[in-house]
Amino acid sequence: MAKRLVRIAWVAFWLCFSLSAHTSAESAQPSWEQLKPQQKEVLAPLAQEWNNLDAAKRKKWLGIAKRYPGMTPSEQHRTQLQMRDWYSLTPEQREIVREKYKTIKKLPPDKRDEIKQKWRGYGQRQEPGRGQVEGQAEAP
Repeated sequence: MAKRLVRIAWVAFWLCFSLSAHTSAESAQPSWEQLKPQQKEVLAPLAQEWNNLDAAKRKKWLGIAKRYPGMTPSEQHRTQLQMRDWYSLTPEQREIVREKYKTIKKLPPDKRDEIKQKWRGYGQRQEPGRGQVEGQAEAP
């Protein structure tokens, strides 16, 4: 359970700090059915949620899908995992993560940078074991 919460916190942190905020949301974004095949492939973890997302969130994810081909395979894999992890959270869990983000956002810039560095280091140490089931040991 603790590993899952840490992973969820990592996902939230990554989403909050690595994705640029989009201030101008278009009034209408495409429905799932209107997406191009490549977009559907990239955004597959969001398929069930897509039509319920607001325009700003759709725009954010479409931006990620546009950048996806230029990502390294490792970045692509991490992006897919993070999408899946975020949308596997319950609404209550997402709200807890958002509240933690708001708390971090209120910190002075030097403290935020310190936290970012710690999370980056933690994320790099955790990457190799990410796809494992909790409690399952890594292969030697």
